[in-house]
Amino acid sequence: MQDPAGENICVAIVGDMEVNRKGPEKVFDKVNPELRKADIRFGGLEASLSERGSPVGGKIVMRHDPKMVEAYLAGGFEVVAFASNHCLDYGMEPFLDTLELLDRHRIRYVGAGRNIEEARKPAIIEKKGTRVGFLSYLQLLPLGWWAHQTKPGVAPIREDALYGPPYVNEEDLEAMMLDIKRTRPNVDVLISSYHWGSSQSRTLTLSQKAVAHAAIDAGADLVIGRHPHILQGIEVYKGKAIFYALGNFALDHAHPMFLPTVKESILVKCHIQDKAISRLSFCPVFLGEDGRPEILTAQDGRAKTIFDTLQMLSQKLNTKIQFSGNEGVIGIA
Repeated sequence: MQDPAGENICVAIVGDMEVNRKGPEKVFDKVNPELRKADIRFGGLEASLSERGSPVGGKIVMRHDPKMVEAYLAGGFEVVAFASNHCLDYGMEPFLDTLELLDRHRIRYVGAGRNIEEARKPAIIEKKGTRVGFLSYLQLLPLGWWAHQTKPGVAPIREDALYGPPYVNEEDLEAMMLDIKRTRPNVDVLISSYHWGSSQSRTLTLSQKAVAHAAIDAGADLVIGRHPHILQGIEVYKGKAIFYALGNFALDHAHPMFLPTVKESILVKCHIQDKAISRLSFCPVFLGEDGRPEILTAQDGRAKTIFDTLQMLSQKLNTKIQFSGNEGVIGIA
């Protein structure tokens, strides 16, 4: 009998998900065959799922019907990053409703909680003898959204021009690194996720790079970025990969500011063998006219655009991508 510790497992990782439609359980139908090949599925939850609350002023706000949880259940997502710049758009009641809803449906969440301890707590999922840990943090932080000992909210990494380069709050950065160091002995692979960067920009910020490198220095095995709504480059730092932005995996939100590139995305496949990441690859994804994601074949012109874009952006970060069939493969050796 094969030793379970030696078995290969796969984690499927996707970008921001914002489902708001009739028939939410069908939104991932076109990508479910690929999602179901994975042992664990991880994505970003943009907005609260509730019918309560009042919108905050001064920003684009989002809140979705609790029935939208059916989409994430149908997609098989075991864990979501709920540390987003929209999670508290309608106040505290919908935020807490969402945590309760996810708990009820046994979907783990990271980066958000009823207090700072819960917001900074990792989700650890064991499959075939391998323990995979997840953490998440919010850099694009509206005033007062961070959690503390007696207040719900998100795990923060505050950024401000007044801090000076790289514009990151040192105490928050140290707290994140401590979270990673504390989690490290309890997992075999650790994935740290961030809501960061400049919306619809390919350009990386100093804070993105600084936080990503600090996470790996502290012990993270893979860094995943979300929020910019478009793809950003991939960097390999000390043998560990940083996907700076994955794009949208579901987007039921039309806005005049959105460029056509918001429909371009990728699905990351993290293969783990003998309790370590053995292979990292991605499939090109496109959001159709109906907003649903689909996996593209290499022969599709839209796939070539995605491959070419990531190749160009990643070369600037000294990262080479090898293309094999319908996948881009990251060299992490």
